[in-house]
Amino acid sequence: MTTRTFFPGAFLATVIAASVFGGAQMSAQRPALRPAPAVPLSVAAFRADTAKLYTELQATDGAAVWTKTCSSCHESKDVTSADFRTKWGGRALFELYEQIRTTMPDDAPGTLTAEEYTNSVAYILKLNGLPAGETKLVADSATMSGMKIELPPPVSP
Repeated sequence: MTTRTFFPGAFLATVIAASVFGGAQMSAQRPALRPAPAVPLSVAAFRADTAKLYTELQATDGAAVWTKTCSSCHESKDVTSADFRTKWGGRALFELYEQIRTTMPDDAPGTLTAEEYTNSVAYILKLNGLPAGETKLVADSATMSGMKIELPPPVSP
């Protein structure tokens, strides 16, 4: 009985020859490029000096929520002080929103509507010198997570 010995090198040479002389084109495959995720305009345009993440109406409504709900425990300096700026500067806006939503009001956390919490955040942004615009701030975790809190320098009295 005769046994044949298989030569892997001969097989590889045959495949290469067939590719080269047979007109086949060999090329390295490139990984599929994934398109960059769509970035909402408010995230792409977020800069401390030009950010317009909320409307004036939201800040006004937030001031009303602040007066009715927050002012019994907090003063505006609590959200504009150097300590506040150090703690929240550079963090995602959603972190601030979630902190407020899950811990305030102190006697009944989570009892305000999403709109009231969002308006409160808008008011805090206004107190910190960020200008209002025409884009409404929405309580969307994905959008707010992409926004870093970049506060302009405090305004001197």
